[in-house]
Amino acid sequence: MSWYPQIGAGSIAQFPLQRTRKWRTILNQMESGEQIVLPDTAAGQISWKLTYTDLTDTEIASISSLFTASQGKFGAFTFIDPLANLLGWSEDLSQPNWQPGLLQNRSGVTDPLGTQRAWSVSNGTTGGQSLAQTVGVSGDYVVCFSVWIQSSTTGAVTLERDGNQTIAQIGPAWQRVFISGTGAAGAAQSTFAIALAAGQTICVFGPQVEAQPGPSAYKQTMGPLGIYEETYFGTDELEITSTNFGLSSCAVSLTSRV
Repeated sequence: MSWYPQIGAGSIAQFPLQRTRKWRTILNQMESGEQIVLPDTAAGQISWKLTYTDLTDTEIASISSLFTASQGKFGAFTFIDPLANLLGWSEDLSQPNWQPGLLQNRSGVTDPLGTQRAWSVSNGTTGGQSLAQTVGVSGDYVVCFSVWIQSSTTGAVTLERDGNQTIAQIGPAWQRVFISGTGAAGAAQSTFAIALAAGQTICVFGPQVEAQPGPSAYKQTMGPLGIYEETYFGTDELEITSTNFGLSSCAVSLTSRV
């Protein structure tokens, strides 16, 4: 599987960028004049216009190599939406996307925004347990997994990605904690988890996974989204302009099938 490359410390795009969503409907005109309109869900697509400046020779080479391997517009690759929260059902831990193990989860808890969209997560067992979700993002990608956490008592919680861990200190005040970096090299998917110690209870809100090194504004999700396995270059020419010694600019157009 081919992946669109990251640049710099782990970004996919530079601002400004343009994302255009297109839908198509099928309309049948009956002899009586009645019209039947149905959505053509298989024809949906997203167009991307990405503009890069001051890319190094290595970064330009990674984009050029994918363009060559894809034979321009011909071959498909996977593209990660740089604006998306990649987790599914970020505010419903009862959905099958989440793997709660033996944890007990309760909804309707007051969150840091003053609403009741947070969850209480309790580990009543004598061993560690994790709340996890597996996402189809390359282990070689730099990704940030963030979540707001609160606990009635001072303590610590562990965030994980494919065995990589970071320990965050938590307490009565809501705080956003995160883990950033790559996962298992060569893996086609990554698992993100919040690990609780035996007997521990915490409140969580707004879990988010982004293909970038740091957290951005929280985005609520329903179903899983943001990973497009059928993405194509929009042109058969890749325009690259040398702007300085070892630096170049580049404009890329992509089309993702939804």
